[in-house]
Amino acid sequence: MSEHYEVLARKYRPHNFKELVGQTHTVRTLVNALDNNNLHHGFLFTGTRGVGKTTIARIFAKSVNCENGVSSNPCGKCETCLEIDKGQSVDLIELDAASHTGVDNMREILENAQYTPTKNLYKIYLIDEVHMLSKSSFNALLKTLEEPPKHIKFLLATTDPKKLPITILSRCLQFNLNKLSHDEILNHLKFIMSAEKLEFEDEALSKIADFGNGSMRDALSLLDQSISYGNGNVKESDLKAMLGLVSHNEIVQLASLVINKDAGQVLSFIKELAHKGENLTNTLKDLTSLFHKIATSQVLNDTKQVSSEINELSSIISAQDLQLYYQIAINGQKDMHHSPSEQIGLEMTLLRMIAFHPDEQVEKKNLKSAQSNPPTNKEPPKEIIQDKPPIKEKPLNKVDTKSIQKIENQLNIKSQDDWEEKITDLGFDGAAKMLVKNTVFVSLKDQNLSLTLSDDFVNLLTQNTQSSIEKTLNKTYPGITLVIEPGQTNGSSLSQKESVKSEEKRKQTENQFLSDDGLKELQEVFNSQVDLKSIKSIKESDNV
Repeated sequence: MSEHYEVLARKYRPHNFKELVGQTHTVRTLVNALDNNNLHHGFLFTGTRGVGKTTIARIFAKSVNCENGVSSNPCGKCETCLEIDKGQSVDLIELDAASHTGVDNMREILENAQYTPTKNLYKIYLIDEVHMLSKSSFNALLKTLEEPPKHIKFLLATTDPKKLPITILSRCLQFNLNKLSHDEILNHLKFIMSAEKLEFEDEALSKIADFGNGSMRDALSLLDQSISYGNGNVKESDLKAMLGLVSHNEIVQLASLVINKDAGQVLSFIKELAHKGENLTNTLKDLTSLFHKIATSQVLNDTKQVSSEINELSSIISAQDLQLYYQIAINGQKDMHHSPSEQIGLEMTLLRMIAFHPDEQVEKKNLKSAQSNPPTNKEPPKEIIQDKPPIKEKPLNKVDTKSIQKIENQLNIKSQDDWEEKITDLGFDGAAKMLVKNTVFVSLKDQNLSLTLSDDFVNLLTQNTQSSIEKTLNKTYPGITLVIEPGQTNGSSLSQKESVKSEEKRKQTENQFLSDDGLKELQEVFNSQVDLKSIKSIKESDNV
């Protein structure tokens, strides 16, 4: 490395639009405008940090002031291009609005705007973080921005366009820069490592691209740190040690323990990670990412594109369980900073995955029932058995046709309306109530009640829930068995009908409220609008 080390973010800053990574829509618009010399006087670049706002502005400055003429491909070799690259151009005035918020700074700049450029075709004002300017500064800028001299171009950059006055926004061409994708960052990191002739591991650079979170500058800063830590090499093991990350194999092992519902081993594993000083917040994020990879591999059904570990985990977990685990993991990340410690937060999140699993609930209930009614091996005395007359057992499989007909008549379910009436009368509770309200009646024949359950509520269909429904039915109608199949209900279920009625009632309430003459007059006087979400009926307001 050279004696005066230059950070990678500056050394590999793009010098023309061809070198720029991403932002295709913005580049295309600017290239066409430059090649046709059809240039607006004000440009606003918005987007999160490290996506290329200032870089694009500087390339634009070179494009309009290059000594070879205005074009989308500046030479990069003339005196003007070199001065702009080095930040030494007298006609490119860069202002950091975060540290120059006062109106005096803005007035001083604008007073000089009337004078022609010193040596170039255009005098360019590049104002970074423009949303930090004071209200007075915006007012001072406004007139010049509206009718600037022909030799002036304004390039504004901000990470928070919502704070800009609408009067400023309306006078600029606005370009919203997107976050860079993982692959865009990764490919650029590989290009830099190859140009620097340094060794690297693909997994390490991929992890750095993930931590960049759409920002090239963040990723390059972390790459700089990794190169220093690894003495010129970037390896996954070094990156793990530097950032306190858990290895991929450990994440796979942790996922396997959760899927197998081995709570004791899960706690021991987390305790070991905490003892080694691992970053447990990142552990949960990596576990969430692994669940996503497993889910996509199941959907795509392409075993060649994923690792053997993911294929193995994909074969032992259902899509429904994956969605449950992923949602709990996402909520666990939100709750992490509220936990007494990282370890407790991670432990409770993973235990929640195991405890909330439907099979776990059934197992606990069966275990509790077995403990309350322990089996007995004691046999009654033989004398008692001999004294009793033999009992004639009724054949189990023989069905009394008259009883069946009687039960059918008692149930009297011939349509969806009849079934909805029974749902209300029987008084189902909890998950069972939610499930039956999302079913549609199919048939009642030979003591078998067949229902179709909406596909959106298949996750409620567990052995425990179905047993609860059958128990409630058999209290009033003994001998009824239940068959529930997932399918399309097409808005015919009780729950869907209730939702439609509720929506109609809500719209009726809104229309009544909005049609009030007094309200219309208030809206006109105060130039305001009603928040529709705040409109509630009197009953709803009383229940709040």
